[in-house]
Amino acid sequence: MFKKLLALLNKIERMIFMFNKDSALVQIWASFVLAGVYSFAQCPNLSNLREQVAAVLLDMGYDVNQTQNPA
Repeated sequence: MFKKLLALLNKIERMIFMFNKDSALVQIWASFVLAGVYSFAQCPNLSNLREQVAAVLLDMGYDVNQTQNPA
């Protein structure tokens, strides 16, 4: 019972705080990473923000697995 309730709460949380590639916060973080202001690793783990930022960066040819900002 507890596991089902926890799963339901997680699902509700993700439904409330969902980002997509066009979300302003996703675009801002992608631009920060591309400009070298922050690395992708510094992108907050907030709902699906990191996944969507990664998707935008990958579409632009950026390697999200690199360890340093591009110069």
